Amino acid sequence: MTRRIKRNTEVNIVKILFKSYYRNCELVIPEIQFREIALQTFDDEVMIRHLAFKSVEELRKYISLKIPAHLYYSTAYYENPDVQDMDQKGWLGADLVFDIDADHLDTDNCRNVIDLGNGRKLITKKCLEDALNETIKLIDVLENEFGFSNHELKIVFSGSRGFHVHIESKIVQNLNQEERRELIDYLLCHGFKIEKFIDKKGRPLFSPKLPGIGKRIGDIVLKIFDNEDLRNRIFTFRKITKKWLSRIQNNLDVIINSLKVRIDEIVTLDTKRLIRVPGSIHGKTGLKVTLLNKNDLEKGIDEVLKKSIIFRKGFMKIQLGICKEVEIFDYKIDCNQEVIKVPTYIGVYLIRQGIAHIYDNG
Repeated sequence: MTRRIKRNTEVNIVKILFKSYYRNCELVIPEIQFREIALQTFDDEVMIRHLAFKSVEELRKYISLKIPAHLYYSTAYYENPDVQDMDQKGWLGADLVFDIDADHLDTDNCRNVIDLGNGRKLITKKCLEDALNETIKLIDVLENEFGFSNHELKIVFSGSRGFHVHIESKIVQNLNQEERRELIDYLLCHGFKIEKFIDKKGRPLFSPKLPGIGKRIGDIVLKIFDNEDLRNRIFTFRKITKKWLSRIQNNLDVIINSLKVRIDEIVTLDTKRLIRVPGSIHGKTGLKVTLLNKNDLEKGIDEVLKKSIIFRKGFMKIQLGICKEVEIFDYKIDCNQEVIKVPTYIGVYLIRQGIAHIYDNG
């Protein structure tokens, strides 16, 4: 016979797994002494804020005792990061951070997420792949249009539904919200007009032969209109006729949709944002908040998940509260049995999503 383990015991089992990981994990927090640290607990899900540590090792010792479900650090630098009054912290600057969330992507894959009812949805691997591709697009713009070098970009998988790109360079830390808004507007193509990319003589300022945004516009326009005359005009920078300009303008929504990078503008605008610590565990999935490079992204979402799965050893016996024919990280859930045995990382994921419970023999 099987029986469900009590909730507090179930939480303790998950906490033991997290504690074991946090003993020797590598947390990445540059200049931690100037950052506010925050965490959310397992027991009451209270957010504990305004913590400060002199070193990552000091933080690791702290969280090995007070095991967090979620661990955050401020994108801002402060003179006094542990002061509770935000106005008294002494703001010194803030990293520039971009967030691409699969929840916000209007793609076929992300519209067709798995609905579990009561507002609960499972993001599919295909949807995460779309978020990954959007992140690659963002990095391309940051490098080739904003002029940041690859070593200035820190790419992070959030451990759940998307990706963060941090720029920690001194050159961006004192950007105010108005200046950050200009970057956001550029990425989201707010106020974009194709006429701005045609000179006074009607010649295109966009072409696959050009760098930066001119290349992106040229590629998109030629993808929409597979026409030899237009291709010749764009490649040789000859005048765009009124007829072609009208047709391009009629497809402006399609062009903008392909051109814009779907960042969460609130995250980039916020100069006092808390964001997940690379190397920590996402408490809703049991996956690692993983530091990546461009090569990882180019290998696809399978590579990202391979780097992010922590609890590979052992198995759990669980009962699913909701069961649909789904795959979690390529692992097929068997709905034919009330109680199933799954790898530990699958069990932790389903438990923390609130759709399964641990069972034991009794």
